Amino acid sequence: MIRIKIDFDSSVALYQQIIHIIKLEILSGRLNNGDKLPPIRELAKILKINPNTVAKAYYTLEEDGFFHSKKGSGNWVRYKKIELDSLRKRMLEDEFKSFLERAFDLGARLDDIKNLI
Repeated sequence: MIRIKIDFDSSVALYQQIIHIIKLEILSGRLNNGDKLPPIRELAKILKINPNTVAKAYYTLEEDGFFHSKKGSGNWVRYKKIELDSLRKRMLEDEFKSFLERAFDLGARLDDIKNLI
């Protein structure tokens, strides 16, 4: 079963959190091609959020090529290896940029960051 923990205090939209978590689950290998995801209403009930929020996340994942929906059959993980490599690179870049922004906000200098790396 997929592990999704929503941060209701975050400034990140709930559907974006769901997308990010599912992509992390795919990259980590906990979700593989062909794995079935919970139905929209079931996941919404578990997370205690509006089903439209889950539907938006699923739709976005499908548009991005990480997901396939079959009406009446379910929602399935689907991706290509090359997409995973690209996703991993983008997510690492985003995380690194966030780290740099936080470090500079804390008053770190470039030399401090280089020493950490």
